Amino acid sequence: MAKAIAFAALILCCAFPPAATLAAEATPPAWSDLTVAQRRVLAPLESEWGRISIEQRKRWIAVADHYPKMSLDQQRRVQSRMQDWAKLTPQQRDAARARYRALSKLTPEQRREIVRQWTESQEAQQALPTETTPLPEAAEATKSAETAPTADALQPSDAAPAPAQETPPAPAQ
Repeated sequence: MAKAIAFAALILCCAFPPAATLAAEATPPAWSDLTVAQRRVLAPLESEWGRISIEQRKRWIAVADHYPKMSLDQQRRVQSRMQDWAKLTPQQRDAARARYRALSKLTPEQRREIVRQWTESQEAQQALPTETTPLPEAAEATKSAETAPTADALQPSDAAPAPAQETPPAPAQ
C-alpha cells in the first residue's frame, strides 16, 4: 500500500511540475537571460525583444542555438533576414506571416510556379535600363536654367523682348 501511494505521488509530481517551473515557462526569456552566444546571434532583434511573443522568442532562440551548425552562407542569410525582419513594422510582420501561412498551404508545384514568376519579374526589372544621366535636352534645359540670370539681376538693357506668340490658324469654314 505504501509503495502504491509513493508511486502515485511520484506520478503526480511528474505530471504536475512545481509552480515555479510553470511560472518560468509562462515568463518569456528576457534579453539578459540569453547566453552571450545567443545575444550575439540575435543582436539585430535586441531593441524589439521586449515586444516579441513567447512563442516567437522560443523560435528565435532555437535559430540562435542552431546557428553555429550552419554554413557560412546560411549564417549570412540568417543575419541578413533577421536585420530585414527587425526593420519591419508590426503590420508588415503580420502581413509577412499571413503570406507565409498562405504559401505553406500551396502544393510544391504551385510554390515553384510562384517563385518562377517572381524570378522572371525580378530579372525583367533588372534588365530595364536605369538612366542615371539626364537626356541631352534635359541637360541643356537644366544647364541654361542654372546659368540664366534671375529677373532681379537683369538690367533694362539686358532684357530681351518677349518672343511673339504664334496664334493658331482659324478653322476653315
